[in-house]
Amino acid sequence: MPEKPARKSSKKLPAKKQRAPRKRKLDPDDPHFIPGINNYCDRWCERCEFSHRCFNFALNERYFGDDPAARDMTNQKFWDTLERIYADAKASLDQSLKKLSGTAEMPSIEAADAHEKHVDRRARAIGQKETKLALTYAHMVDEWFNNELRLPLEHVRDLERLVMAGEVTVANAKGDLVRLNDCVEIIRWYQHFIFVKLGRAFSSLVEEDENPSVAGAKDSDGTAKVTLISIERSLAAWNVMREMFPEKTDSMLELLVHLDRLRKGVDAKFPKARKFRRAGFDERG
Repeated sequence: MPEKPARKSSKKLPAKKQRAPRKRKLDPDDPHFIPGINNYCDRWCERCEFSHRCFNFALNERYFGDDPAARDMTNQKFWDTLERIYADAKASLDQSLKKLSGTAEMPSIEAADAHEKHVDRRARAIGQKETKLALTYAHMVDEWFNNELRLPLEHVRDLERLVMAGEVTVANAKGDLVRLNDCVEIIRWYQHFIFVKLGRAFSSLVEEDENPSVAGAKDSDGTAKVTLISIERSLAAWNVMREMFPEKTDSMLELLVHLDRLRKGVDAKFPKARKFRRAGFDERG
């Protein structure tokens, strides 16, 4: 008798696991990235139109990704990611030091520390007035929002009543709320940023003064420009807030006058700052 054909097994073979695509190694020299764009930015990546051209942003996204746990300080994933970043940074620094060790005399830790303290003392002396104004402004912002804690909530309730009465459209009410939220975010973002950047600008000014041989664009001017931009954006936000809450004009005018005084002081100490061209930001069209 002829042999019966063997039956095909009904069991399905396990599907081959798809390998996750290998991530392309990030290269800071990739022409897609704008060199040095992160040196004179406001660190507000979510609002930056050039974040996709920034190597630092790409590197940060590579480490943290879209996992909320990796960005949550109360989660172990955050600390694991941070440990990996430090390890990579140390390896990169060690490699740079090896390259420099054969070409230049490396200062001792004690000498570097002494130099840093010297620069800090001089920077504080030169920028005492302006940095004090910046620090005072940060405290003034906290005080104002603490005193006016109920203001945004009352504004929302007022808008709800106006919408119900048909005096304001829903679209206009939403636009008003977006405008208010935008102003608060801007004020809060730059509140402490101004002081920090101003401190760096004065430190760079001291370094440049003690090393006059360094030619070209100055870091102090670039940093001062970012500070001025932050001040002016804050002034604009406060002015919009003043239009929204005219009954609070007096308290806001105090902040506006203080900020304007700081702006004039920074302009006087860094007269060339506004002409500084920042990579990417000031090179459009």
